[in-house]
Amino acid sequence: MNYPARALFIQLRRIGDVLMCTPAVRAFKKRFPECKLDFLTETPDVLQGNPYLNSIIEADISGKMSLPYQVRLINKIRGNKYDLVVDFLVNPRSAYYSFFSGAETRLSYGFGHRRWAYNIVPAKSREPIYAAIDRLRLLEAIDVKPDGPALDFFVSEKDREETRRLIENRDGRMLVTLSPVARRKIKRWPLKNYAALANMLVGELGAAVVILAGPGEDEFAQTVARGMRNAVQVPRVTSLGALGAIFQMAALHIGNDNGPKHIAVACGAPTVTIFGSLSHVGWTYPDYVRHRWVIASESCEDCRQGRHKLGPKCIMRIPARDVFDRARQMIEALNLGPLVYPKT
Repeated sequence: MNYPARALFIQLRRIGDVLMCTPAVRAFKKRFPECKLDFLTETPDVLQGNPYLNSIIEADISGKMSLPYQVRLINKIRGNKYDLVVDFLVNPRSAYYSFFSGAETRLSYGFGHRRWAYNIVPAKSREPIYAAIDRLRLLEAIDVKPDGPALDFFVSEKDREETRRLIENRDGRMLVTLSPVARRKIKRWPLKNYAALANMLVGELGAAVVILAGPGEDEFAQTVARGMRNAVQVPRVTSLGALGAIFQMAALHIGNDNGPKHIAVACGAPTVTIFGSLSHVGWTYPDYVRHRWVIASESCEDCRQGRHKLGPKCIMRIPARDVFDRARQMIEALNLGPLVYPKT
């Protein structure tokens, strides 16, 4: 492949998936620093402030079923005259965007019947690996060397100022964030378990607990708060940048396998993730000291058959005490204090 003058990366959705592409973005720009690199996504806020990107193209999710909109978007892509397109998603829309881009080089793992859209289709490893590493390996087909799997998320001073207003005085206590939300039901640990966990964190460790929820998710956080004996903060977070600023303050984040968890990783917070039926390997940063997981002690029939369609049976089997014990192990191992233990 010749040195590309302009390239397009495609990952239309979700927050975590887009973040998993940021190590590939960084590695690509180190290999081709003069190349203008654009990124096509439905979640542009994840990439705001990324210095390795020349442009972020927003794909309007409301127009995904609109033929006129799709034609306009494809014409825009084609008009940019890309030399290279890398499709990390490989769904029907991204395959069409890649093929009709007019790019000389179209790179993807090209799953199944969508291989036709690409002219470089390397074999995808069957071993379970962290999703960011999987994307870096894809770029090896165009001679891009990995630059490490660290995720990039950029927080502005404005975001930090907003966060300072949101988070009240903690009196020196360790800040622990909880994220009880998840798009898929099979990823949702019961809200009553989050309430029990938060009570343990406050009552046994003296932590300052903040329950996080984004727009349209307030009821999740409020339900957890109502089920608690101890007071917690439920800030109204209106942007991903403000969420990232909270994670920069946090000593530990505990939550479901969701977008906020990956922002926490990118912002340097240690994490404990509660997994149900899906593999933890692909979605846990490969640093066991700072990033751990909790799974059910025994998988259900749905998991053993690899279907993951019968509901959140596995994740509901995980007791709050197991998650608390894992969190406490990390707190002590990493010396995350200061802890202010309640007086007895």
